[in-house]
Amino acid sequence: MIAMNNSLLFLIRSTLFAALLCTPTSLCSAKRDRSLGHPHRGSLTPYTPGPFSLSLEKADEKELASGKSVMKQIPDESGAGLGGKAICVQDIGAPKSAVWNQILDMNSYVGKVGKLKECRNYFSKKNEDGSSTIKTKMVIGVIPGYKYEYYCDHLYRPDRDSLIWSLDYDKYSDFDDVAGHWHVEDHPTKKGSTRLFYACDLKFHGKVPGPVMNILTKQALRTATAWVKRESESEPTREIPAEYATAPAF
Repeated sequence: MIAMNNSLLFLIRSTLFAALLCTPTSLCSAKRDRSLGHPHRGSLTPYTPGPFSLSLEKADEKELASGKSVMKQIPDESGAGLGGKAICVQDIGAPKSAVWNQILDMNSYVGKVGKLKECRNYFSKKNEDGSSTIKTKMVIGVIPGYKYEYYCDHLYRPDRDSLIWSLDYDKYSDFDDVAGHWHVEDHPTKKGSTRLFYACDLKFHGKVPGPVMNILTKQALRTATAWVKRESESEPTREIPAEYATAPAF
């Protein structure tokens, strides 16, 4: 009986050790050379800058007016009946410039965005067409044993009031792929206020526990717009960061 228990204990320990090796925070992951690049150049469909194709009902407008966010479904553009994608809508009592200040100031995300442990830009360039390319390293701690390091390649399009992003495929990320979109509009009826739209698709390298999936998908949509609302309304006079501002039209 003692020998059987010892064997069982060894099996349990071995299983736990193997599971640890498979988590994003494993020793192997920590020693990975991120500069070797990602295993592919994109598997998710990237978003197109500009407004989302969706309509809001009277009930949605009532929810938004109360300060709550609204979740909507974007139809599947392929027509294959795959269910589409989720998007979160939030009204903010601050002008667009203040909202863009919060979204574009990525080096200040830590402390504002829940569970985010590190966020810093490693490349930023103003393009000839007025857009900006911003590459950012992010590290998010979800639950003990699940911390993800990933590298995003953002494109800010002020002419379309949008910021879209995918992974920077020249670096290895702990997510298999990411595709996201912020879109900012003047509120349709409230002067000096903003209507914010957010979507982010996430694909994992393999199977992950349900709680991790929930935190990084469903919960993340609502918490993303919530922190932008909180921070923008607390500093409504903030302007778009100078490095991303466009020259005024005369």
